[in-house]
Amino acid sequence: MPKWRMQSTIACGLLMFYLMMTLTAGGASPLATQRAKIGPYQLLLSYYSLPRAGQALSMTIESSTPGVTVQFSQAALNPAPGTDAKTVSVTLTPNSDSEGVQVTGVSGSVVGVIPINVDGPPEIPTWLGWLIGLTPLPLLLGFIWLQVKWRKTQRKHLSPNASTEEKAPQHP
Repeated sequence: MPKWRMQSTIACGLLMFYLMMTLTAGGASPLATQRAKIGPYQLLLSYYSLPRAGQALSMTIESSTPGVTVQFSQAALNPAPGTDAKTVSVTLTPNSDSEGVQVTGVSGSVVGVIPINVDGPPEIPTWLGWLIGLTPLPLLLGFIWLQVKWRKTQRKHLSPNASTEEKAPQHP
């Protein structure tokens, strides 16, 4: 194998690896953050994927106060206003002592609820809706065109026979 070909193959491989690492690094920083307060403790919720119905939720809950540990027991995902959905309870870590988020720190242990609004599934883009809706149209037009073509050939085959049959009785 020529040296230049091997070098270009290695360069392409490194470029593909760099692109893959760049494009998949989107989850390294949160898309959105939300501050919440449970008792005296300030919490920071970092969303790595936006909460949507029917999709996995990737998020972290951490304390904004130094020296505070956060323990999870249960979370409830509530639908956003105007969304036709039901509240979904999700177990984060098995803990039968409490419901909600349990925060333990210098000021003691507090249990609270952090509301997280879940949006509906993402809309289908308008162009994709039209594309899906109009997909049968070429098939329908093709079918109609084939039927018209077939009908014309049938008329050609039948028209000479019909005219000879009508004329045949007139000529004995």
